[in-house]
Amino acid sequence: MRNELPKIYSQDLLNNLFRHPYTKIDFVIQELQVHRNTATKYLEELVRIGLLTKIKIVKDNFYLNTALYNLLKNASRSSD
Repeated sequence: MRNELPKIYSQDLLNNLFRHPYTKIDFVIQELQVHRNTATKYLEELVRIGLLTKIKIVKDNFYLNTALYNLLKNASRSSD
């Protein structure tokens, strides 16, 4: 992220992406204290470079950190 999107890279954004396996525009707005358009731009750029997957559920967009999700899913299998 730092190399491909240096203009939007921040530790706060990175923390948001790894706090849970998914995020939403509203979470980014609240945690980074940015406007809705800025939060949307950040998340769409992360989708564009393949760090997140955008999933629409009803009217809300969720942004899945697929790598983190898979890591958590596989970790629970290996502990069985």
